Amino acid sequence: MSSSNHHRLLNRIPELDGLRGVAILAVLIYHFFWFPSPGREWNGLFYYLWRIAQIGWIGVDIFFVLSGFLITRILLSQKEDPRYFSKFYFRRAVRILPVYLLTLIFIHFYYPGSGKFILLSLCFLANGAQMLQVRNVYPALWSLSVEEQFYFVWPWIVRKLQLENLFRICIFLCFCEPIVRGISFLTQGHFAWIKLFGTFDGFAVGGAIALCSNLIKLGRGFLIGALILSFSLLPFGIFTRTTLVGEMFLLTSLYLLMGAVIVFSIYWSGYPALNWLSKGFLPHWGKLSYSAYLCHYPVHEWVEWALGQKHLNSQILHSGSYCLGRAGLSIVGTYILSNALYFAVEEPFLRLKGKMLVKNTLRNLST
Repeated sequence: MSSSNHHRLLNRIPELDGLRGVAILAVLIYHFFWFPSPGREWNGLFYYLWRIAQIGWIGVDIFFVLSGFLITRILLSQKEDPRYFSKFYFRRAVRILPVYLLTLIFIHFYYPGSGKFILLSLCFLANGAQMLQVRNVYPALWSLSVEEQFYFVWPWIVRKLQLENLFRICIFLCFCEPIVRGISFLTQGHFAWIKLFGTFDGFAVGGAIALCSNLIKLGRGFLIGALILSFSLLPFGIFTRTTLVGEMFLLTSLYLLMGAVIVFSIYWSGYPALNWLSKGFLPHWGKLSYSAYLCHYPVHEWVEWALGQKHLNSQILHSGSYCLGRAGLSIVGTYILSNALYFAVEEPFLRLKGKMLVKNTLRNLST
């Protein structure tokens, strides 16, 4: 890795906070507007807004690629540290567990009969609830389980292998995971467990960015690969996951495209053209994204209760203006609650993590 790229990758990149903001808002719009709305009944503007909101599911996959880059970057910077594993898992626990455990406590009291799901979630196996015939009372936890499963293994691989071999592993995952998704699609659940490992190429694309010695070349390669896949497989249904080709390669195309966006955001970080990502409300939402993702699920229910929709006629309840307004109120509610969680729970533990890292650094310098 060249010294200029290495320095750039180790610095904080504010544009990535903005991308996190885009990702969480995409998820919220998808869950609050597209998912609960009868958009197929609409015409005109509201119908097109509803169709655009449909792509909001990609927000979770944006998080996967961002996470792969950021975590691999941290692991590489500590690769030779004798406290490599303890530092990494300490940082991970302090970052993830406080709000996560608070969420599980909430689930216990708010959703009766959720004990088995909570046990699965404590083991970061929420994404296997359906396979294990456990009622998934809080679907938002599936992606966090995928992420933690990957990071149970990835630090050991990074520690053991040379950079060139790590990069090859990332490329291998990008070729291997579409096959995994294809097997899951073709077997129709006979090998349901294999679906648990079908999104690791998102993390691999992010990891490849952290490992690459020529960022701009990699970004171009990602972009060209995404375009070739999308256009060459368009006749075979790549943009719908109801076909084999779509199930296999839609995520691949998305991960490559997102990888290109991240590369270009890193490479041109600080340029005025990217101020919309580095300043304003998007990076603020990015800062709140973890709390917002964990707390947003029941907010929609509370907004519906507050609106008292039982007293409204069906024409109003099914109208585009009502559904869009309800989604807006749910986003506002999520913003308020995630701010409270961030400042009351996340920030104190993040300060603790910072103090512990400074203490460890000073200890290392003195020895």
